[in-house]
Amino acid sequence: MTFGEHLDELRKVLMHIGIAFVLLFIVLFTFFKGDIINIVFYPSESDFITNRLFAKLADLTGTEALRINENPLEIYNTKIAGQFMLHIKASAVGALVIAFPYIIGQLWGFVKPALSTNMKRRTRLIVWKIVFWFFLGVAFSYFIIAPLGINFLANYEANGSIQNIIDVSSYVSTVLGVCLAAGLVFQLPLLIRLLASIGIVSSAWLRKNRKIAIVVILALSALITPPDIISQLLIFVPFYILYEYGISIAKTIEKQNADR
Repeated sequence: MTFGEHLDELRKVLMHIGIAFVLLFIVLFTFFKGDIINIVFYPSESDFITNRLFAKLADLTGTEALRINENPLEIYNTKIAGQFMLHIKASAVGALVIAFPYIIGQLWGFVKPALSTNMKRRTRLIVWKIVFWFFLGVAFSYFIIAPLGINFLANYEANGSIQNIIDVSSYVSTVLGVCLAAGLVFQLPLLIRLLASIGIVSSAWLRKNRKIAIVVILALSALITPPDIISQLLIFVPFYILYEYGISIAKTIEKQNADR
C-alpha cells in the first residue's frame, strides 16, 4: 500500500471510532441521564460499598479515621450551564470507557495487516491485556481512590475560618479525571514490556530505582487517603505490585532475548 492509501485506511478507522463514540454518547446522554449522574456521585454517599466497608473496619479496629464520607457532601452549581456541562462530561467519559475495547480493536486492526502471523498472535493477546488493565484501573480508582480522595479533599482545612463550598464542575472533574488517569496508570506493566523490548529500560535499572518508586507511591498514597495505615496500604500495595510485576516482565524479556 502507498502512503496515501495508509492515510485513507487510518481515516476510516478514526471515522469508525468517532461514530461509535458519538452514538454511545447520544445513548447515554438521552436515555441514561439519571444513571450516569448517579454513578458519578455515588462514591460520595455513605451507602457506597467502599464507604460501608470502611465503616465496618472502623467498628472492628476502633479507628474513627476510617469512617469516610459519612456526612452528605454539599455540592453547589455556580454557573448557569454547570449542570448541563456535568451531563455532557459524564456522558462523554462514559462513552469513552464503554468504547475503549472497540477503539483498541480498531487501532489493532489498522496495524494487523503489516504483522507476521506470529506477531499477530502475540499482539492479539496484548490488545486484550490493554483492555483488561484499563478497566481494572478504572474500577480500582472508582471504588478505592475516588471515595478516599473525596473524603480527604472535601474535609481538608488549611484554615478553620475557610468554609469548603464545592462546585459541581470541580467534583465531576476530580472523579472522572482520577478514574481515567488510573486506567492509564494501570498500563504500566505493558509500557514496561514495550520499553524493555526495545532496550530502553532493564530489570536491573528498575530494581536500582525501586526505593525512589516506593517513596513516590507512598507520597501519593499519603496524599489521597486519611491519616491511617490501612487506607494508605490499600493504595500503596496495588501500585507497588504493578511496579514489581513490571520488573518481572522486563526480566522475562531479557531472558527471551538472551535465549535467542
